[in-house]
Amino acid sequence: MLTNFDIERIAKKLDLPIVGVFSKNELLNTERKVGSYYINLMDDDKTDAEGNNGSHWVLAKIYCDEDRENYSSDEEEKKSHKVCNALYFDAFGFGMPKAVSSFLKPFKPVYCNNREIQNINTSQCGWYCLACDYALEHLQYSDTYLEDYEKFLEMWSSDPKKNLTILKKFFKPL
Repeated sequence: MLTNFDIERIAKKLDLPIVGVFSKNELLNTERKVGSYYINLMDDDKTDAEGNNGSHWVLAKIYCDEDRENYSSDEEEKKSHKVCNALYFDAFGFGMPKAVSSFLKPFKPVYCNNREIQNINTSQCGWYCLACDYALEHLQYSDTYLEDYEKFLEMWSSDPKKNLTILKKFFKPL
């Protein structure tokens, strides 16, 4: 399992717009701004059965499509103010915990995946989050983050065991 330090280091190396790495209970006092939030679903004052301070990584992303290089819109949208949205990625496909939901509450709707991409008995969640963020930032095929998020989700098999191979192939050239 990746640590918070690993995620910060890799995100910077991959030129990802990381705002920070947080435990879910730290979001309450965190400023909302455009970028990527890597969130550990264990509170920062807890440890798991092995004494590790961490459990499962998810990604929350606040984004504005107008910031994309290939974004195109009609003139009416260009005249209006910039609209930001949010998405939530959990490789297990679970719903958002209350702390994350509260943090993202100003953004309606928040787009979430509900597909099991990662087997619950594996520990590559941080890598899946980094892959999602990388795809959204550097593999832009569409005009919007949401369209690219859907493309990212489509690249995974319905068999979580096969997804480990896909994940390794994804990072191999990077």
